[in-house]
Amino acid sequence: MQKFDWPGKHRFYLWLCKNHPNRLIAHRINKQTFWVPIDEWCFWLEKGPDNYYLNEFLPFFDAINKVNKPITFFDLGADIGTVSALANKYCKNVSLFCAFEPNPKSFKLLNENLSNISANTICQNMAVSDINGQVFFNASENRSIDHEGCIDKSKSGSTKVVTLDTWIAENNITATEYLALKIDVEGQEQQTILGAKKLIKQAKTLAILLEIHPEVLAATTTTPEQLFETLETIRNVKWLVPALGNCQINRSVDFFKQFPKKQYDVIAILD
Repeated sequence: MQKFDWPGKHRFYLWLCKNHPNRLIAHRINKQTFWVPIDEWCFWLEKGPDNYYLNEFLPFFDAINKVNKPITFFDLGADIGTVSALANKYCKNVSLFCAFEPNPKSFKLLNENLSNISANTICQNMAVSDINGQVFFNASENRSIDHEGCIDKSKSGSTKVVTLDTWIAENNITATEYLALKIDVEGQEQQTILGAKKLIKQAKTLAILLEIHPEVLAATTTTPEQLFETLETIRNVKWLVPALGNCQINRSVDFFKQFPKKQYDVIAILD
């Protein structure tokens, strides 16, 4: 029922949320079980995780598939693992998935879902940024998971935060020189890139999917241009908008003067 449009679908969704909160729906991605919370409307809207924003993710997976080498896939802000599961379905050259999610509720499902899709997965219940330590995590208590949950580095808390470069060094992770990074970290995009400077510098190939969210940018007083420039100080890349047919971003013009002001995922590949 979640995978089709039909009259009364939203009313049925609301009834389920009221009468059966905290229940899960079992889907199949690449013939493997994938669990989603019953109360997350995005999975109803997108007709299940197998169809989740494919207009944005398929071009990203195409960029990965152009590399005929084993890829290390970093899913940063992994939530329940939807993007990793889809990458496992569409990309046959991913040799290792490294997924990071600070929300303990989401992480429980992430760990379960990724254990189903591949044996070559590492799941970490922690945030990524440009510091190492313990921080406070803001998330709604009224939802089974909270896609908008974010860390507050000004407050001490129980959530561990790391830089990717530190995590890789301390855990003796052997990442390939062929990298894919999905970065959806609710305001820590710049910091995450800076915290992965060594990793990004050593890459022979690189594909990054980066979220551009006007509300998050406003909350962090950041512009798309600042996000772009942060990566460009490390590597020369070109930027594409996958939902618009991989339209290339003109870096001499402000992003929101080229495109309507709304949420986007953008792709960076080595130029």
